[in-house]
Amino acid sequence: MTSTPTRLSYQARILVVPLGASGNALVQSMAAGGLTNMRIVADAGQSAASVRDIRAAVGSEITETVADLAASADMMVLLGSDLTQVPSAFVATLAKAARANGLLLAGVLVDQQNWESARGAYALTVLRRELDMLVFVREVGLATAFIDVLKGGRRKPVAVDATPNPADPATEESTGRGAS
Repeated sequence: MTSTPTRLSYQARILVVPLGASGNALVQSMAAGGLTNMRIVADAGQSAASVRDIRAAVGSEITETVADLAASADMMVLLGSDLTQVPSAFVATLAKAARANGLLLAGVLVDQQNWESARGAYALTVLRRELDMLVFVREVGLATAFIDVLKGGRRKPVAVDATPNPADPATEESTGRGAS
């Protein structure tokens, strides 16, 4: 006998990795735009990362290993604009940890810049090689909405009736007992 899951929705545990100063500016804009429940990750050297909540003040970070971070998340989203600022070695370290833990590894580039420079072209090659998904958008609002969707969207409290009506077709469909 199987039981019906009681969890009605899912919110992914997302690590956001700003790619340089342009990524940090995007994170600040996203926080101001209402994005919550995200952990921000920065390179702390030697396979370590500094981590803080998106709403926490800069300087309140804790240090964790990249492997431990990957084990505690569902996906990583690398975020930036200026491709010359991409820390390619850190991207490779994150990708290795993400693959070892079965995480989705995505990149979001907002109004990407300097892709035609030698360093920018190399960074783009690294991102294409290491990421599962690379998305290009024109403005930070689109990136904010995209990441919000990836994490499962914003939640509003919903009153739940604990006694489902067996005659309700939605109840039958959700429990798999509909007419055949």
